[in-house]
Amino acid sequence: MNSATFLILFAVGAALVGGFLFRAIRRRTFEPDAFPTETRRTAAIGLLVAVLLLCVVSPFASGLSGRPAEPKNISPVSAFALHGIFLLFLVAWWALSGRKPLLDFLSIRTDRPVRLMAVGFPIAAFAWGVSLCGMIAIQWAASLLGPGNAVRPQISPIIPWIVALPVAFKVAIVVSAMVFEEAFFRSFLQPRIGAIGATLFFTLAHGVYGQPAMLVGIFILSSVLALTFELYHNALPGMIAHGAFDAFELFILIPFALKLVG
Repeated sequence: MNSATFLILFAVGAALVGGFLFRAIRRRTFEPDAFPTETRRTAAIGLLVAVLLLCVVSPFASGLSGRPAEPKNISPVSAFALHGIFLLFLVAWWALSGRKPLLDFLSIRTDRPVRLMAVGFPIAAFAWGVSLCGMIAIQWAASLLGPGNAVRPQISPIIPWIVALPVAFKVAIVVSAMVFEEAFFRSFLQPRIGAIGATLFFTLAHGVYGQPAMLVGIFILSSVLALTFELYHNALPGMIAHGAFDAFELFILIPFALKLVG
């Protein structure tokens, strides 16, 4: 890992965290949480800073500075560590705050859950189409800039490792990601720091794969999910869209692509 690059990327990420949180504080977007004391509010925001640095900035800086996640360094159970941190954080924030009803805190209250969840499937299909077009456009632009030595897209070693996991583990990863990532980035972050910040941090958190080109598709997916949350004011459509997107990628697209390159 290039230590200097890591420090620069970490500093950039930390500055983004500070900027978005400072803006949120100035706009008083934490007031609906109704913290009973200033001490609790300060502790909760400090905890949020720690989680963003650990789960967003650090993976981004590590992955893009030459040390992406490696299969030999993780176990199937540790694949859920990030989601576990999100869960613990949400529980802690809720406990420190005025304790809204959980359905409201997680933005999943509705009297038409089936209809909202069904909306997620066409949204996932749309996200896949736009993401694919975006990644093709980036690759085409790269080939124009360097047609003599265009770089083939690289596959993070973590991807084949995930694909090779037992089906039950892969299903669990999809479900865990759709629930806890959407609960953190959309239900929690977006109302407090805005759609742009939530989209950007979701993208940076996936920098752990060490593939800049891959972040284009993730950014597009995150943008679609952020727009979905803004339109429906509910996390359920985004959760289903996120799960359907990941399931198609994990069970169909990636295995097919690996056979082509293999």
